[in-house]
Amino acid sequence: MKTNLSLAIFLMLNFGVLNSQEIIIKGTVNDSINNPIKYSSIGVLNKEIGTVTDQMGGFTLIINESMKQDTLRVSCLGYKSKDLLIQEIFKNNKLLNINLESSIVELEEVTLTSKKTKTYESGKLQTKTKVRVIFSIPELANKNLGTEIGKKFKLGNKKVSSLSEFKFFIKENDFEFVTFRINVYSIKKNKPNKRINIENIIVKVDEKTSGWVNCDLDHYDIKVKENIIITVEWIEHSQKGNKLSLPIIIPSLGSTHYYKFGSQNSWKKFGSLSTPMHLTYEQ
Repeated sequence: MKTNLSLAIFLMLNFGVLNSQEIIIKGTVNDSINNPIKYSSIGVLNKEIGTVTDQMGGFTLIINESMKQDTLRVSCLGYKSKDLLIQEIFKNNKLLNINLESSIVELEEVTLTSKKTKTYESGKLQTKTKVRVIFSIPELANKNLGTEIGKKFKLGNKKVSSLSEFKFFIKENDFEFVTFRINVYSIKKNKPNKRINIENIIVKVDEKTSGWVNCDLDHYDIKVKENIIITVEWIEHSQKGNKLSLPIIIPSLGSTHYYKFGSQNSWKKFGSLSTPMHLTYEQ
């Protein structure tokens, strides 16, 4: 058990260290008429290097020169993703101005067939643990914006579930303010697949807040007829601050924990682990 625990913690906290051959890429992400797109995700595809645009659509990304053959991906809810070859970016060596086209997402309509519904709860409420999974990496220039931490919720596929409230627990936080994005995903091959929510679900935390953070989902009218994964994504922070983490319960039998280090990285999946996250829904 000790070996497995050490391995899991190493995998969750491990990140690549850039060598001296670093290149700073700066730019903006805008829509088709050059309005800035805030909170868009930009990073090296399937790598740990990534960030999120600020309120004015701007970003700064430090890329290792060894990644010249990789792809830079830019994405945002409601827009078509765009891929750029990093070797072309190096050749041009100028401020990037990236435009994204609007995208219409067609989701299967799911409606409740009965007015007589019951309220259910799912998730883990235990918070006392010394183990943590981190958002903030002080050694990185942007402290790793775009990282996501999530949990699978088994709602079943026989009845329609209407999501009411989601909450998660912050173990430590010394930032003056932090902004999170809540993402609801369908599942494919036991990993997050497509986002189900069609609006950004933004949660802001002020004054070094820790403990439970509640998010009212009624406004977003999210109805599903399947198991889902809900993640918490770190997208903005104050200049002052270095610590931001969530607790990890080990072991947590029957739970599945998800971690994506970097805004365009691939997902890591861990069985029998759980971050304290809780969902209230109606069926």
